[in-house]
Amino acid sequence: MTVHQIVVSGLLVAVVLACWIGALGTWSMSHPIQSLHYLALPATAGIGALTLAVFMETGLGATSMKTLLIALVILAFNSVVTHATARAFRARELGHWEPLDGDPMEFVPSTHHPARSEAEPADNVEESRA
Repeated sequence: MTVHQIVVSGLLVAVVLACWIGALGTWSMSHPIQSLHYLALPATAGIGALTLAVFMETGLGATSMKTLLIALVILAFNSVVTHATARAFRARELGHWEPLDGDPMEFVPSTHHPARSEAEPADNVEESRA
């Protein structure tokens, strides 16, 4: 095997690993909105490694340009589709997607906040964010 083949094979292994890690992370989360975070790994690292592997294997040509265009479309629309999916989950769960008073909202206070001064008590986190 040449160095070129090893590098291309390594990139393709990275694509497979990114997809598997994303799939296992999505599967392991208890709430659908949490699982959406794991879709970013295959859509960014996976598609980036795949595009680079195609460029290395085929050179600068029509195939690599089509792969680059597909990668850019996936990168551009991944966050839009993820946001729309999260809104759909919220609308299905609450009956609306707009935040209303009294809606359940998860807030996990940080135990270490670098911007917080030592004089400010930890239980004033919500007041300092307002």
